Amino acid sequence: MNELPIIAIVGEPNVGKSTLMNKIAGRMFAVTSPVAGTTRDRQYVDTSWNGVGFTLVDTAGITFNEKGELEQALNGQIDVAVDQADLLLFVADAKDGVEHIDRKTIIKFRKSKKPVVLAVNKVDSPKNVEAVAASFQSTGIKEIYPVSALNGRGIGDLLDSIAGFITEHGLAREKEQPARGIAVSIVGKPNVGKSSILNKILKQDRVVVSPVPGTTRTAIDTYTTIDGQEYTFIDTAGLKKKEHRQKLPDIFSGFQTFKALRRSDIAFLVIDATQEITKQDQQIAREIAELDKGVVILASKMDLYNGTEQALRDYVSGHFPFLWHSPLFFVSGLTGHGIDAAITALKPIFANRHKEIPQEAIDKLLANMLKQNPPKLLRDQKKPKVLGLRQSATNPPQFELLVNYPAAISQQFRRYALKRIMKSLDFWGTPVSLRLKGKDKK
Repeated sequence: MNELPIIAIVGEPNVGKSTLMNKIAGRMFAVTSPVAGTTRDRQYVDTSWNGVGFTLVDTAGITFNEKGELEQALNGQIDVAVDQADLLLFVADAKDGVEHIDRKTIIKFRKSKKPVVLAVNKVDSPKNVEAVAASFQSTGIKEIYPVSALNGRGIGDLLDSIAGFITEHGLAREKEQPARGIAVSIVGKPNVGKSSILNKILKQDRVVVSPVPGTTRTAIDTYTTIDGQEYTFIDTAGLKKKEHRQKLPDIFSGFQTFKALRRSDIAFLVIDATQEITKQDQQIAREIAELDKGVVILASKMDLYNGTEQALRDYVSGHFPFLWHSPLFFVSGLTGHGIDAAITALKPIFANRHKEIPQEAIDKLLANMLKQNPPKLLRDQKKPKVLGLRQSATNPPQFELLVNYPAAISQQFRRYALKRIMKSLDFWGTPVSLRLKGKDKK
C-alpha cells in the first residue's frame, strides 16, 4: 500500500498558508482569517497534481518571541509536521518583504535537513513577479515561486516543482507493510474501550488495556484470519479533543490515527454507551466520512449500560444522521457481547465498496427516480434535465449524474438522488459520492 508523500505548509503567522492550502486542495478545508494564529491545529488533506498524489499538512504560524504555553504547544505541533514531512512548503508574504522573516525561522527549517520550496505569497500583479523572486534569494532557498493564493497566479508552476520533486526522489513508494485482506481501523475518543474490543476480536491480550486515557500512543497493525477471511485490524490512539495545550505525544497520536484511517477500508467507530455523545464523537465521525471510509458504529461498554437498546439506537441515530447507512452494534470489550456480530458486517461492507452495478439496473433506477420525483425548476435557471446516470468508480463507489446544466439541479434533488442510489442499489455501510456532469463537459 503506497503512503502518500507529506508536504508540510510552514511559515510565520498570517502569510496565507491556509488560503494556499485551500487553493491547492480545490476546496475550503482550512479556516482562513486575517487574524494571525487562526490555524491552531494541523490540518490534513490528500490531493494531487498531474497524477502525482501527496498529503498537504497546514500548520500554525511559527513564532519565537512568545514564551507562553499556547505558543510552545503550537510550535510543538509544527515540529511534528516538519519531522513527518518529505518536503517543506515555506510560505512568506511578498508585501512584508524578505526582511520581515525572522532569521530563526529560516535557520530552523535548514536544521531540519528537509528540502524546502519557498512560495512568496500575495503577489497579485504579474509585473512584480521577477522583482519579488530576486528579493527573496537572500534566504538561500533555491526554489522560489511568487504566487497568489487568492487568485491562483503561479500555483501551477509551484505544483509542477512539488510534483517533479516527488517523482524524481521516488517518494510515492511503499513505506510500510500493506494491509492484508480487509483493513479495519478502530477509532474513537480515549478510553471508550477500543483496545479491549480488539483483544476480544483476537481472543488474546494483544494490546495494553488500561483505565488511563491515552494508553495507546501509536497505531498497531494486527493480522488475523476469521472464518477464512483475512483482516488487518489497526488499533489507534484515542482522538483527543483538540486543545491548545496538547502535549507532543498526543499530537503525534492524532497524526498516526489520521494515517491509519487513510490506510483502512472500514472504520469501527467506538462510542461509550454509558456516556453522552459529544461534539468530539461527531467530529471523529465526520473525519471518517470525509475520507470516504465504510463505517460500523460500536456502542461499547454495554455491560455497564442500564437503558434499552432501542432507546440507545434512537439516541445514536439522532447524533450521527450523516451515518444513516452505517450499522450499529451493541458490544462489550469485557464480555465480548456483540463483537462477533459486528465482525460479520465487515465482509458485506467491503464487498459493497467494490461492487459494480450493471448499467441496466442503474437506468431502471433513474427512470423510477425521475418518475417519482423529477428535479424542480429553480428560479433564474434553465429547465433542469437529467440525461443519464452511471457508475464512475469503486472503493469508494462513485456515480455521475449527467445533466444539461449542473447549476439547474437543486441540492434537494441531489440529496434525493444520492439516497436513492445508496438504498436501492444496496450500498449498506459505505458512503457513495454523486458528481454532476454537464452535457458540454467531456
